[in-house]
Amino acid sequence: MMSLYYNQKVSILDTLGMEKYYIKPNKTNYRYKGKVLVREMTEGSKVAYVWGKGIQTYTDKYDVDPRGWIHIHDFTEEQIRALIKEVKNFQDTIG
Repeated sequence: MMSLYYNQKVSILDTLGMEKYYIKPNKTNYRYKGKVLVREMTEGSKVAYVWGKGIQTYTDKYDVDPRGWIHIHDFTEEQIRALIKEVKNFQDTIG
């Protein structure tokens, strides 16, 4: 499996109905309805995290770290799209 880099992840995330914003010149986050859903995307890196705190009550497909984030460093495009859809649906249910 080939990991996606920053530009590839941005091109996917830009199509998923979230607001992109920059926290530093080379770091990008995305938010949905005011909640940060994707963070720490750095140019030239595979690193990225998706919010997942409490998502285990909705689905058990993902490993959530102790801080409540899902590491998507090695996710495929299809996995990223599916995760963002589930996270947005979960966020909609909890407000």
